[in-house]
Amino acid sequence: MKKILQLITKRMFSLIITLVVMSFIIFLLVEIMPGDVAQMILGQSATEESLRDLRESMGLNDSVIRRYVTWVGNVIRGDLGTSAYMRNVPINDLLWRRVGHSLILALAAFIIFVPLSIVLGVIAGVKEKKWADSLISFFGLATMALPEFVSGVLLIIIFSVQLNILPIVSIIPIGETLMQNLEILVMPALSITFVMFGYVSRMQRSSMIQVMNSDYVRAATLKGLPKNYIIFRHALKNALLPTITIIGMNMGWLFGGLVVVETLFGFPGMGSLLMTAIKTRDVPLIEACVLLITIIYALSTMLTDILYSLLNPRIRHQGGQS
Repeated sequence: MKKILQLITKRMFSLIITLVVMSFIIFLLVEIMPGDVAQMILGQSATEESLRDLRESMGLNDSVIRRYVTWVGNVIRGDLGTSAYMRNVPINDLLWRRVGHSLILALAAFIIFVPLSIVLGVIAGVKEKKWADSLISFFGLATMALPEFVSGVLLIIIFSVQLNILPIVSIIPIGETLMQNLEILVMPALSITFVMFGYVSRMQRSSMIQVMNSDYVRAATLKGLPKNYIIFRHALKNALLPTITIIGMNMGWLFGGLVVVETLFGFPGMGSLLMTAIKTRDVPLIEACVLLITIIYALSTMLTDILYSLLNPRIRHQGGQS
């Protein structure tokens, strides 16, 4: 128990350091974006006096360090500031509902691609060099080669244009909620699934082949144990460890990929909100969206690392000693 707590403490400390460094990098990169925020908000016809007053009210005349410290202090208190483009609109009101939509979309994709990838990866690993392995491996490579916007366009052509069974855009009608329009999740979730399936299934296949060729599996086979018993009782648990890692590592990437998918389908999530913020150069909103994606990525990586260590006694022992 003590070693586990030491491991979690170490990962938490690394997480805090990572977030501090990344927050400064995010703030700096957004701040050096070309263009004048005040000019973009007030338009080209704005007078110099009105531009000067707006810059002063937004704190744009302060030094970068002072603005960064102020921003971080507000974020720690839970205040993400107000939108620069939509004056006086709190970012908290804009962001959290969109985050909820993105989480539901990510969960829908997760429910589809994780069981599908693991099952087909196990089949491909057990049937190595047979027709099932070749077919699954080819499909995995094909989906990995397709960017999200390409698979999204193909889904629109098939399900919306040709079959006419799903809406082309994933828009929630005014006065309704996402839970009342679950059909708009199908194509964005499938688009994400196509990309994630290739990575996870190929990792599961490779891990399964390695475990099936291990000494303890060969010993179980020589004892005359049924093949299905060997696979599910002995091989699968160890073969899942690398797959769990790749799934966790890709969860953060998944939220980054939502920017493309949500923009393509017009889905009202965090990704499409970030794209809108970039188009309007809404600096506070960009910083809030990118920081949240970074936090999600860092948390998923940390939790995956801890889970992997807990499931693997050798890694846990090393983590406790270091």
